[in-house]
Amino acid sequence: MNADTIPPSVSSALTVQGRVIAALILREVHTLYGNTKLGYLWAIIQTGFGICIFWGIRTILGAHAPHGMSMPVFLLCGFIPWHMFRDTVTRCMKAVSANQALLTFPQVTELDLMIARLIVVWGTQLVCAIVILSIAAALEQSMELRHPGTLAATLFFAPILGIGTGLVFASLARLWPTLDKLIPMCLRILFFASGVFFTVSRFPSSLRDMLLLNPMMQLIEWQRYGFSHSSSAPIYSVTYIAVWCFGSLCLGLLLERYVRGRGIR
Repeated sequence: MNADTIPPSVSSALTVQGRVIAALILREVHTLYGNTKLGYLWAIIQTGFGICIFWGIRTILGAHAPHGMSMPVFLLCGFIPWHMFRDTVTRCMKAVSANQALLTFPQVTELDLMIARLIVVWGTQLVCAIVILSIAAALEQSMELRHPGTLAATLFFAPILGIGTGLVFASLARLWPTLDKLIPMCLRILFFASGVFFTVSRFPSSLRDMLLLNPMMQLIEWQRYGFSHSSSAPIYSVTYIAVWCFGSLCLGLLLERYVRGRGIR
């Protein structure tokens, strides 16, 4: 379908929604980083700080990254997908309550607010990854991207899983407000069960199978496979990850439509 076959009403609506989301993205960036002296640099510092802490701890303990990877790249492949997922979930859950005034405009919908936050999170973490990889290269840390398609796919699936899960929890929180407090606690626990700073291959098969039920664990292992020098068979399932991502997205969109317009309690 080319531009000539799109009805004028549909084309006009898409143009308006595109402009709305672009304006919301600019507002989100200014709100998050415009009130600090470091500005956008603060996002890079936060991600880099977590990587440096775990890098220092593992260096002191004499640990080495598996599959011929350098430690910074190994940790980066855990922190970037995790931050894309977690930040998208938490910001989607707060999107409506933090922007009630904007919803008085008929052009702005609750889904627009969440999409804008998703794009800001994705772009921020992508910039963080580029900056940190550049620093690691300058420090002569070994890195070799053997499977570029793997990296592109995981950078696509991580935010999809984040907004799908965020839509589900944000919608359910409209019905059960207690979830606003429970979900951040659950995400802190999930951080330690998602392989952000370890690899699941080091565990016995019984525990490994249990940990791999977590789609974030599989997604992180998938991203590390792109930088891995190992010839062993991958321990993740692309089908499992895709089912979780698009299943949560479809369920989230249905729930968002169901609770749309309900007041925040």
